Amino acid sequence: MRSLILILVLVPLFALGDNDYHFAQAIKKGNVRRIDRHMKRFIHREGKEVRASSYLHALGGAEDRIGGLYASLRTQIGVIKLDWDRCVAKPAIWPGTWTLGVVYRTRDGLSDQVLERCYTIQGGRPGRINLFGWRPRIRKVRNDLRVINVRSCPGYVEEQERICTERS
Repeated sequence: MRSLILILVLVPLFALGDNDYHFAQAIKKGNVRRIDRHMKRFIHREGKEVRASSYLHALGGAEDRIGGLYASLRTQIGVIKLDWDRCVAKPAIWPGTWTLGVVYRTRDGLSDQVLERCYTIQGGRPGRINLFGWRPRIRKVRNDLRVINVRSCPGYVEEQERICTERS
């Protein structure tokens, strides 16, 4: 009986955990700098490496984590559409880069208050830096996702959807 009561209490809490309340409030207010800051935090939090890379994941599993990021952002309040350049042919180098395009609905969903932003994500961080040709190892190589560029890109999501429909 106690376990049933515990389940009934915890199930609504799991539903609240899907959306980031502060991120949703920043989207609703429409402040671009706050949206970008929350999005960078979201990508950093969701893009942490939780397992060791293997030979099955050619680029350290970064594409897998970006796919998980895509799935978790689709349920976020205030996000209308999003897509990433999964259908574009890219060289198999490490660390790879991907561009994630997100369309936000701001100001209570008015049609003229739609914001589209692109986040360039690097899928790994090398442990060596270049100091005038000398490359000392300063930390362990990480396969975490990292935002390296943020920009405005109207029409990016529709373009990626068109490319994917042409290729399939």
